[in-house]
Amino acid sequence: MKLTKLFLAGCLVLSFGVVSASEDAPPDHKQWMKDLGAAMGQIRKGVDVEQNASKMAAIMPNVKTFWAKRTSDVAAKSCDDSANGATQAAAAAKAGDQQGVSAGMKIVGAGCKSCHDAHREKISDTEYKIK
Repeated sequence: MKLTKLFLAGCLVLSFGVVSASEDAPPDHKQWMKDLGAAMGQIRKGVDVEQNASKMAAIMPNVKTFWAKRTSDVAAKSCDDSANGATQAAAAAKAGDQQGVSAGMKIVGAGCKSCHDAHREKISDTEYKIK
């Protein structure tokens, strides 16, 4: 009886380790994150704001599809919020409304942060994994 309980406890510990383990992001996901980061950087510099915000809005459905397979409510909401904020920023940039751009980009930043806080694990100064 003790051996069975010990065996089951060991299996539980091992299965928890497998479930909670980090994973490498697939190449598409890595590229989306790089593209989003580059667009965000350009927007911060004021470079092609409308085009870069539109690019961010176009990438987010791909990211949402990736996360839908992992059933993360946090990621789904983050993707929707970020896409909406980017769309808002693009429209504001087109209208020459800097306050609107700032408001939209705050929404984007908050969406990115909430997903990163929940699902991004820092491995080194330059490498992240999905948790």
